[in-house]
Amino acid sequence: MNQPSARPSHPIVRSPATPSELLTHILAHLRHPTTILICWPKSVFLAALVQDPKPNGPQHQGHILLHDSLLQRAISRHLRLAFIPSVAHLRAYLTTFSTTDPGSKTSPPPPPPTTTTSRSSSRGSSPHRPALLVYGLLELHRDGSEWSAQGLGVSGAALVEAAARSSLRPVVVEPRGAMGYDALDEFLDQEMPILSGDVSDADGPAFRRRSVPVRRVLGRWFEFEESMAEADQDGGEMTRESGPEG
Repeated sequence: MNQPSARPSHPIVRSPATPSELLTHILAHLRHPTTILICWPKSVFLAALVQDPKPNGPQHQGHILLHDSLLQRAISRHLRLAFIPSVAHLRAYLTTFSTTDPGSKTSPPPPPPTTTTSRSSSRGSSPHRPALLVYGLLELHRDGSEWSAQGLGVSGAALVEAAARSSLRPVVVEPRGAMGYDALDEFLDQEMPILSGDVSDADGPAFRRRSVPVRRVLGRWFEFEESMAEADQDGGEMTRESGPEG
C-alpha cells in the first residue's frame, strides 16, 4: 500500500450514522466546497432516508430535516453529492477529483452579513472545515475481491491524497446498522485478508489465514473519533478516540 506523499489536516473515521443523522450533521457543520460520496445507489440511499426513524412530538419540532428552509436549500446548492456504485468508480473519482471542476453546478455561498453578534460568535467557536466525505467505504469493499488490507489501503490512500490536493478534510462514515454493526469499534475490529483477490493458491493454508483488523489498515492515516451526536453538541469538533497506528 502506498503512503500518501503529504498528510492533510486530521483525516478522521467517525462513528456510524444513519442517512438522516449524516445529513443532519452535514447541514449543520460542513461548508463549501464539501463533497459527499455516497457508496450506495441513489435509490437505496433515498429509501433508507425515508425509512429512518422519524422524530415526533413537540421536543422534535425543530429537527433540521423537517424544515424546508431557504438556508437548507442554499447549503444543498453549495455542497457536492455523488453516488458511487463500485470500488473502481470510487478510485477513478478520487484520482480525478478537484473542487475547481468547471462542470460543477455548485458555487461558494455569499458571505453572511457581518454583525456584532456574528463576530463575537465566530471568535468563540472553531470554523467548520470543508470535507471530502465517503459514506460506506467499508461496505463498498466488503463483498468483493477488494475486501483486504491491500484493497482498502489503496482506496484509503486515494481518499487522503484527493483531499490533500484540494485542502479538504478526509472523512469516512459507515452506515449505522450495515453488516449488522452499530458501533464504530465493531466496524474497526473486523478482520480482513492481507491481499486482494483469490489467494487460494498462494503459499498454502497458513498464508490464507493471515489477516489484519480494519483498525490497523485505516489507522495508517486516520484517527478514530466519537459519535456524531457528541460532535454536534460540541459544535462539530469531536474528541479523538485513538490515533493513527504505525
